[in-house]
Amino acid sequence: MLKSSLFPHHAFPTAKLLASPHATLPYALSLFAAIPTPTLFHHTALLRALSASAGGSLAAALPVLASARARLPGLDEFAFQPLLALCAKRGPDFDAAAASLGRQVHALVVRYGFSGVVSLGNALCHFYSFCGGGGGKGMADARRVFDEMPERDAVSWNTVIGGYVRAGKVTKAVDMFSEMMCCSVGVSVTALVTMIRCGWQAEPVHGFCVKVGFCRDAKVASAMVAMYVREKSVECGRKVFDEASKRDLVLYNCMVDGYAKAGQVEEAMGLVDRMRLEGVRPSSGTLVGVLSACGASGAMAAGHRLHEIALEAGLELDTALGTSLMDMYFKCGCPSEAVAVFDAMQERDVKAWTVMIMGFGVNGQAGEVISLFRSMEEDGVVPNEVTFLAVLNACSHGGLVSKGRKFMESMVLQYGISPNTEHYGCIIDLLGRAGRLDEAYELIASLSSQGDATAWRALLAACRVHGNVNLGRMVQARLDNMVDYHPSDAILLSNTYALESRWDEIAHFRDSEEQKIVKDKKEAVVMTDILINVAGAVLGTLRLCDRSVGRRQVMADDNGLDDAGVMEELIFPPGVTIMQD
Repeated sequence: MLKSSLFPHHAFPTAKLLASPHATLPYALSLFAAIPTPTLFHHTALLRALSASAGGSLAAALPVLASARARLPGLDEFAFQPLLALCAKRGPDFDAAAASLGRQVHALVVRYGFSGVVSLGNALCHFYSFCGGGGGKGMADARRVFDEMPERDAVSWNTVIGGYVRAGKVTKAVDMFSEMMCCSVGVSVTALVTMIRCGWQAEPVHGFCVKVGFCRDAKVASAMVAMYVREKSVECGRKVFDEASKRDLVLYNCMVDGYAKAGQVEEAMGLVDRMRLEGVRPSSGTLVGVLSACGASGAMAAGHRLHEIALEAGLELDTALGTSLMDMYFKCGCPSEAVAVFDAMQERDVKAWTVMIMGFGVNGQAGEVISLFRSMEEDGVVPNEVTFLAVLNACSHGGLVSKGRKFMESMVLQYGISPNTEHYGCIIDLLGRAGRLDEAYELIASLSSQGDATAWRALLAACRVHGNVNLGRMVQARLDNMVDYHPSDAILLSNTYALESRWDEIAHFRDSEEQKIVKDKKEAVVMTDILINVAGAVLGTLRLCDRSVGRRQVMADDNGLDDAGVMEELIFPPGVTIMQD
């Protein structure tokens, strides 16, 4: 084009070059900058390139729009469509800026008299359904644009129906679909697939698909198979699969995934072999679900065969496939094969590292777990809460008290991750096994917020297991000052007193709990007695006060009423049984 002087003087070839899918975005921008007097054709082509490019942004589109409005007498409908599509894209600057620009474009559409153009109306509906604001406001605007359109095509209906489904307004989507049928608009595959995915009941939607003759379409069949898999009706899904006229990769993946979720490894393997015979190349998504089922059932031979299929198909060992293979090998007791897969992976994300850490932790190799964690940090991968849970579990089973404490502190102070019940359970179990519950108390006091009852409740349970009455009393005092009360709090402390045969303290505890109930005369109290049985001998009675409004209290006493529901909340150590009086 340069040699023949076509660039930049001839608009059509220059515009085609700007919008070429083979041209990079920086290259297209540099070409546009080299045009002395860009026409509307050039501006529109560049806007289309920005809209189609993954790197297209509002920051790059705004100067182009400003240039068009400054240099040209007006814009046509073809310039607005890529702008609206760009505003609707979920990108880094998707939010207030995109919403504001989209509404300005809508105003320009009205100003230039293009409101009746069907393609622009569809683009506006699409924009508002994605970027119109929260609380359902976006779909309200999209529906308003739809209702004001003088003419509508199938794309118009599909856009609004899809927007309702994304917004979780399934009822409105179904009503819209019914209205579409009444308007004699031809049913499209897109609309039908959208309705299937929105949660329609299986039998009615299947019957409708048969009625309109779309049941044999691969896309519709894939959506129906996925629907039956969600409803755990794999056999019905298989019937749809067998009736499809053409089976593509998506349809095979849906059916294989259904068998995998149902734990039917042999059937899933049979489909994988069948798809290869039919010339359909499996993807990593085909194998991931089956590998998970192989690991859960210990089907080592099937899992190894899937690994061979992946190699034969030339599949890239990406994070999803590699992580699934490692998880399967660890669960089947083959850590060396898991390590080989890990070493062969080009990219390792936090999930891959976490699977490695969990695998060695389950095998009792705490030292290797710590080494892997350090290597992960050196590799620049940020651990998540699951990673720390795996490390804490390994430290707990390996008796690495100081290491476990440091990891817990690092999780909170260095990475800003809030511990959950499982994290606290691990660290308390670790310190409890070492007889260092006092350290657990100090650690929780330093790491958890004043209102975090989860950690204190876990420590109170450990006090019961280890019979530490004094510390249990301190923890109970902490819990008493919290709003998040649970009946197990008082039950655990009462059990701790009973194990130490401190019946006088149980009586005192009962009196204090009764005083709490008396303070609120509006609450109705239901009493239940639980007999404490240690080694076959009844040593005492726990009274449960179940207030119809408020919290449940626990105390020792002699009389009570039946409330079987409270029994389920009692937790006793080995050797202690309960009998309801």
